[in-house]
Amino acid sequence: MLKNLYFISDIHLHCYHSESETRKKNYLFDFFREVQNNKGILYIVGDMFDFWFEYKHVIPRHFFKVLRYLQEMVESGCEIHILAGNHDYWFESFFPGELGVKVHLEHVEAEFNGKSFLITHADGILKQERGYRFMKKILRNRFIITMFRMIHPDLAFRIAKFFSARSRHLTLRNPDLVEDGLRELLEYGEKKINEGYQYVVTGHFHLPTEHQYEQGKIINLGDWIRYFTFGYFDGDELSLCYWKRKSLKTLL
Repeated sequence: MLKNLYFISDIHLHCYHSESETRKKNYLFDFFREVQNNKGILYIVGDMFDFWFEYKHVIPRHFFKVLRYLQEMVESGCEIHILAGNHDYWFESFFPGELGVKVHLEHVEAEFNGKSFLITHADGILKQERGYRFMKKILRNRFIITMFRMIHPDLAFRIAKFFSARSRHLTLRNPDLVEDGLRELLEYGEKKINEGYQYVVTGHFHLPTEHQYEQGKIINLGDWIRYFTFGYFDGDELSLCYWKRKSLKTLL
C-alpha cells in the first residue's frame, strides 16, 4: 500500500544570499529530511528554481547544496520527480543522469492506490496570462535555447535575472483579479475532475487552495516563499499542509 506521497512547488530558489533565502533553504532541507526519513515519493511541481538553465559542463554553485540533498534522497530510496515550471523549464540530462531525479517537461498523469492524479504546474491556463503564453513559446524554442547556451554562464545568469523578473511580471496576479483567477483555477479543476481525474494538483498560482468537489479534489500547492505549503497523500486522502519546522505527524 502506497504511503507518504508529497507535492511541493514554487520554491523559487535564488542565486544570491539573503536572510529570507537562508530561511527558505533551512525549511526546505527540514522538509527534505522528513521525506527522506519516510522513504517518500516527492513531486516538485515546477519553479523549484527562480532560474535554471542546463549547460553541458557547468553546475550553478548557488544550488549545489540543494542538488546534493536531492541526490542523497534518491540514493536513500526516495523517488523524486520534478516538473518544468515557467522559471525552470530548461532541464535536460543532468537531473536524471547525475541525480536520479525524473524530469517531466509537461504535466503528469499518474495513479496511486487506485486513484487518478493530474499533476501540472498550470502556467498559462489563466486568461490574464496572455503575455506569458506568447513569451513561453519564445523561451522554449530550441533555436533560442541553443543560442543562449553559447553565452558565458556568468553573463547568462545576469540576463536570466531580467527575464525571470519579466516572467514574474507577466504572470503577476493583480490583487483585483485574484478572485477571478481563483475562480478560473477552480473551474479548470472541476473540468479535469469531470474528465475522470480524482485529484488535480497544481502550482504556479502561489495561493494555497484546497477545494473538494463531489467526485474529486483540486489542490493548488501555494509556495515556499510566504506560505511553506505542500500536498500530502497518505494512501487514502490528499491534503494541503503547512510546514512550520515540525514533523508531518504534528502538522496532521
